[in-house]
Amino acid sequence: MTAKTVSGYLIILISSFILYSIKPPAHILNALLPVLMLIFPIIVGHRVKIRFALKDILFGLLVSVIVLLPYYIAFGGNMKTLSFSYIIFQFLVVSLPEEFFFRGFLQDSIGKDLRAILYVSMLFSIAHLPRAFLLNDWISLLSFFPSIVMGWMYVRTNNILPGTVFHFLANLTYHMQQVL
Repeated sequence: MTAKTVSGYLIILISSFILYSIKPPAHILNALLPVLMLIFPIIVGHRVKIRFALKDILFGLLVSVIVLLPYYIAFGGNMKTLSFSYIIFQFLVVSLPEEFFFRGFLQDSIGKDLRAILYVSMLFSIAHLPRAFLLNDWISLLSFFPSIVMGWMYVRTNNILPGTVFHFLANLTYHMQQVL
């Protein structure tokens, strides 16, 4: 790992701990981390690979159905809990920035093999520690497992979009199950 990748990850992790600790107004917390995840790769000159190709979107949807539908069927869910603003928030403020940073920057910088997928998935899970410690959301540490899927999708397509689709739908599926 290069100094750029280590420093970028540490900036995100430390900022997350600070923001969750001081509990700023929600709009600041909701904006600062995603902005950091989007601008850091750009600042250090890393070109994140994102293409709006229909085949990649369909691939993201297909993998989502295969992986998430059994989870939804097994654990249930309530689609009525999904507001339009929550759906937009999940895509623009959570899924896209996280995939941009973790797959498009970190994984792309580390490599495109199984070792890189597992390593970035571990870092992704560790990045959820602030939620675990400070919001008592320990289940968020299980993000390691969907991260493996998102990493594999990135390696397969060389595009963050399929993983973003999966990430987005996984978050919605998890949210629908949590509110029961």
